[in-house]
Amino acid sequence: MRALLVALALASSLGCDPGPRPPARVDLTPTRGAVVARVGDLALTDLDVAAVAAERGIAPRAALDLLVRDALLAGEARRSGLAGPVELADDAWRARIQRLLARDVEARFSEATVPAAMVEATLQARHAELAHRGLRRVVHAVWMVAADAGAPQNEAALARMLVFREELLAATHGHPTAEQFRAAARRLDAGASVRVEDLEPFDPQGRTPSASTYVPAFAEAGWALSAAEPLSEPFVTSYGVHVALLLEEVPPMTRTDDEARVIVRADLIQRARAEGARSLVLGLRQRQRVQIREAALQQVERLSRRAP
Repeated sequence: MRALLVALALASSLGCDPGPRPPARVDLTPTRGAVVARVGDLALTDLDVAAVAAERGIAPRAALDLLVRDALLAGEARRSGLAGPVELADDAWRARIQRLLARDVEARFSEATVPAAMVEATLQARHAELAHRGLRRVVHAVWMVAADAGAPQNEAALARMLVFREELLAATHGHPTAEQFRAAARRLDAGASVRVEDLEPFDPQGRTPSASTYVPAFAEAGWALSAAEPLSEPFVTSYGVHVALLLEEVPPMTRTDDEARVIVRADLIQRARAEGARSLVLGLRQRQRVQIREAALQQVERLSRRAP
């Protein structure tokens, strides 16, 4: 019945336009119910693939990957005594797959199995995202200097950035806007390698919400700025000579470190379970025979592209 309803829905969606110039009909008859893949003794048809692709809003090839995954898990559930005969439309069968995953994957990864050291390391890496105590957002200009540059080149870059800062302070009465800063930086010597960047906010350790980390010298200089003195003195990092302008002081989050640990631990468990499920399916695929009929799959892809 399910296959018939899907076939009727597909045939209806590919039917004639009531307008005066109807599009050409697409005849599914030659491939209706054609086998696209076999997983053990289970056949997956073009209608199965089309139905999953339509339901999930994904490409036929991705839909087939999901069907193969579920078929492999269904076969394992049956061999483990958790399920009877495999039927793709059987909700009880899907529930048994979940029991298989709970037994063979989820039970292996829980709060008790996540090392405390891993939680702490992940919390530190994500602290600026989950529980920061304040962030600084800056725009900076850096006169790029190679790491092996000699003293004369470094001193020249430092002197030029000092002039840049003094001229900007004089022109803006000590409080340049972001646009004034960018415009002045763009007027630096055309022959120099100067980069101007609006950076992601960072905490005193240089950590950002996206888990990047700025070098300590940059973080220290950024956190030395204030609303009263928003423009830094020139400072040196391994990238060159910088001048930074404070744009925003992000207030501290109200979430505590303990609350952040709960989030980190849950994320680690979820990622470990997802990787465990992938490893389980990969192992099943290596042990079981999976046959894909590429020509039949390509036919489903062609029909999906032609469907209105």
